Amino acid sequence: MNQRFAAFGCLLTAVLACLPVYAQEPEVFTRADFDLRGPVKSCVVKANYGEEHFEFDRDGRLMKSLTRYSDADYDITYYFYQGGELKERRDEVYRNKTFDQQTSIAHFYERDTVANRLLERIVSYDRNFQEQVVLEYDENGILQRIVRSDPEGVDETQVEYASFRDEQTTSYLMGGVLQKSVRTSFQGRGEQRQTVELTKEYLEGQPQRAREKTRDTRGLLLAETVFHFDPEKNEFAPEQTTRYSYNEIGLLVQETARGAEKGEAQNQTRQYVYQMDGADPGNWVRQVITPDNTVVVRQITYYKPELPESQADSVRG
Repeated sequence: MNQRFAAFGCLLTAVLACLPVYAQEPEVFTRADFDLRGPVKSCVVKANYGEEHFEFDRDGRLMKSLTRYSDADYDITYYFYQGGELKERRDEVYRNKTFDQQTSIAHFYERDTVANRLLERIVSYDRNFQEQVVLEYDENGILQRIVRSDPEGVDETQVEYASFRDEQTTSYLMGGVLQKSVRTSFQGRGEQRQTVELTKEYLEGQPQRAREKTRDTRGLLLAETVFHFDPEKNEFAPEQTTRYSYNEIGLLVQETARGAEKGEAQNQTRQYVYQMDGADPGNWVRQVITPDNTVVVRQITYYKPELPESQADSVRG
C-alpha cells in the first residue's frame, strides 16, 4: 500500500476505489498497511478529512473499516475470510443516515483449483449484477489472462512476461494492444539492495504516463517519480520526484518533492513528528505535519494476551 496512505491514515474507501485494474489477487489489508504494530484490535483515526475506524482480528487482518464524513454520511466495509483467504467483501454506503442499496456492493471470491482460476462477482445490494472478473493462471500459479464482463460486454486482457538480465517485465494487452507494462529491476546488494518498479500506462497503445517507485529491503518507499509522455521527444519526461526518509522503526519523518521542469520552485519538504503511546512495540497516537501544521490523532486498542489453556491434572484420583 502507498506509504503515505499508511502514514496519513487517508480514506480507505478512496484507496479501494483506486486499486489497480490489473490486481492479481483480492486485496487483503493487515495492521502493517496502516502503520500499526503489535496486537492492535482497533484504531480510530481523527483528521481534518473526517474520522476512520479500523478493526482487526488476532491474526492482524482487517475485518471492518468505517469512514465517517459526518454524523449522517459514512461508509462501512466488511471483510470475511475462509481458510486464510478473502472470500467476501461488502461495501455499504450510508447517506443522510439512510442505507443506499444501489451504491452498496458485495464482492464474492471463489477459487477453482482444478481450472486454476479465481472468480470475483460484484453485485449491488439491490441485486443488480455489476461485474464479473475471472483471473486465469497456469500450472505454476502465474497469471495468464483476465476476463471482465459487465452489462455492456466482455473485455479480455492477456498477460505476457519477459526477462532481461536483472529485469522482469509484465505486459497487459487487450486485443493485442498494450495497455500497461510493469518493469521490476534491482539495484545494489545485501542490505543496500533496492527494488525499482516502473509502471507505464497506455491509451489505445499510445504511451500516456508513467510512475517509478524505489523501495528498500523492508518494502519502504524511498523515492517516487511521476512522468508524462512528451510526443515531441517521443519519450517519458519526469514531472516530479518525491523522496522519503524514515526513522529507526520505519516511521516516515520527511518527504521532499521537487519538480523536474525548469523554473520550478525549490524543494517542497514536509516533516513528520510523532507522539508514541508507550506500548511495546509502540504505535504513534499523534502525528504533526509541518509546515502545514496538520495534526492526525489515533486512538488504539490492543488485544489482551490470550490466557494459556489450563493443564489437566496429571494425578489420578
